[in-house]
Amino acid sequence: MQIYKEKIYDLLNKSHLKRLIDDAPGLKLKLIKDVFTVENLYTFECKSAEDVLALYHFGLKNRVVGSHNMNNCSSRSHSMLKITLECIDSRAPDSIITSTL
Repeated sequence: MQIYKEKIYDLLNKSHLKRLIDDAPGLKLKLIKDVFTVENLYTFECKSAEDVLALYHFGLKNRVVGSHNMNNCSSRSHSMLKITLECIDSRAPDSIITSTL
């Protein structure tokens, strides 16, 4: 996702990218059980590090960038990538271990 002009945009959702150019309203940020989440943000299941990198590079290509007086190639935005890892505990096969980066 990218935060640009105080609006949140999904860099992995092709239909949402058109809205970014048109300066339409962004996605909504909500606080649920002490955790901030973004409504309707696309989630993809990846099977390898290569899958994650491919999505990361796709998102980078879709970022809004522009220049200003202090910097010719500034994004003037913030982008974030959230990775959630899940694995099965070999000692307890019914248990899934989850970590979020």
